[in-house]
Amino acid sequence: MRRLAVLLAVILGGALHAGAWAAAPMAAKAAPIKGDQCVECHKTEAKTSHAFHGECNSCHVNAGDHAKAHEAREKAKGPNKPPKVIATKPESAECLACHESDKRRMHFSIAEHNKAGVQCRDCHGNHTPKVKTLNAGMEKGGKTTALCATCHQDVLAKFSMTSHHPVKEGGATCTGCHDPHASKQATLGAATAQCTSCHQAVRGPHVFEHAPVVEGCTNCHDPHGAPNRRLLSVAQPMQCLQCHAIAGNRHALGGANNDNVSRVSGAVLRDCVSCHSAVHGSSTDQHLRF
Repeated sequence: MRRLAVLLAVILGGALHAGAWAAAPMAAKAAPIKGDQCVECHKTEAKTSHAFHGECNSCHVNAGDHAKAHEAREKAKGPNKPPKVIATKPESAECLACHESDKRRMHFSIAEHNKAGVQCRDCHGNHTPKVKTLNAGMEKGGKTTALCATCHQDVLAKFSMTSHHPVKEGGATCTGCHDPHASKQATLGAATAQCTSCHQAVRGPHVFEHAPVVEGCTNCHDPHGAPNRRLLSVAQPMQCLQCHAIAGNRHALGGANNDNVSRVSGAVLRDCVSCHSAVHGSSTDQHLRF
């Protein structure tokens, strides 16, 4: 009987001891720090925090150390005050800890922005928006376009060219074509699918395809803006002559003689699409004339 009592005592003692060890990590876990605990110093940030960002240390991982160091400095007397602890800004990893299940952000690991070292906080402001007011000329473009333009100044300049997508006019937005949280090619769709979702008149498939069109619209067009009509990167006929030679037996003044050395007509060197109007593809003519 005494042996049984001793055995039960050992088992009970071990269980209590194990429970104490198990409880230790829980006690070491930092308690949530609410915004109202930080408001004494951070009045502006506490007032403008998003409703779902109420716990400061969910984004600022060392907020607890920062608060303790600040309290210790306030209590200390004389010059020997403890050093300051700066609250770190959240990295993308902290943001994705909550937003990883968001379908709009699940591809961020392969996104061009992530590869370039851009952090979520570089575009998103938890406390205040990154773009508060719109500069002159951006009133219709909107705050999303203005935000993108803070880095992509070269692209912004193209929207002022003779031919451009109507972003500044409010007819299009950067995120209408680009997904800032994913890669350039996040799906297996064709490269032209993004363009033809709006420009449906030139959508294929065609019986006679124009190979550069199948490859991608940007072979001929600059999607942001260009000094030439129809967003052409190079004016005609040079745009076409980058790939095509002018056959004299078809385009020359003496073409009726079926030679390839006669002088080429001046009309040919002005506008290729005057004859080859089905430049995106044709269902009837292999030379894309109709």
